[in-house]
Amino acid sequence: MPVCRPLVVTGQIVLSSPMVAIAKVLLFLQIVIIAAAVGAVVAFLGLLLVAGLSGADDVNGGLAMGAAGFAPVGALVGAALGVWLAWRMIARTSNAVILGAGYGLALLAGGAVGGWFFYQEMTDGNPYATGAEPTVLIEWRLPEMVRHDWVDRIFRFTMRSSYMDWTLSRGWDEPRARDEDARTILRMYAKIRWRVSGRVFQLWRAPAHDDRITVDLGLPRDPRPTQHYGPWQEVEGAPGHAYRTRIIVE
Repeated sequence: MPVCRPLVVTGQIVLSSPMVAIAKVLLFLQIVIIAAAVGAVVAFLGLLLVAGLSGADDVNGGLAMGAAGFAPVGALVGAALGVWLAWRMIARTSNAVILGAGYGLALLAGGAVGGWFFYQEMTDGNPYATGAEPTVLIEWRLPEMVRHDWVDRIFRFTMRSSYMDWTLSRGWDEPRARDEDARTILRMYAKIRWRVSGRVFQLWRAPAHDDRITVDLGLPRDPRPTQHYGPWQEVEGAPGHAYRTRIIVE
């Protein structure tokens, strides 16, 4: 059975034709894509610069939107120039350089894309599957009594995650209020979307939206269900206010 060996001519190895052909295609496509991206950026920034120098009004970001609409034209022009440049460059470049550039740029691009996905995976807050999010039940004890049918008119609340400072889905639990020891207890809930530490709860009286009572509920990253509410915790800086939580998984 014949053994395939690299052909040596004057001390150099003859490069495999399929590998060179693939490298040429890769290099050609990469040059065209890079040129199209550069063309889009140049068109966008160029139009912004010309509009700014001509004194055009930027009403509600109109200049940026107009420049963004012109960017595809720049991408097409850049891609056409990229085809011309790639064709000439590949025709005048040695196979060894084409192999290095074609596969090297492909590996670099693949590494960049893979790194981006890895970064997104590591920094996405490790979200729960849709429908599997734990629910935190919150009871908030007021220093006074309030009519139960008025609580949703008087009080507003929100809850945020430390991941991207996003607002979590929340609402009133039923019943919305109850009385205990001549004090009204408000009852709310919120969905825990991400496995991160830090869930901030805020309560305020309408319409004083800037005068909020803010607490970190102190929940773990991935809280486990609990059968009962935890102990009451006094709110620092808000005498007479206290809260407690319970975790359920529906």
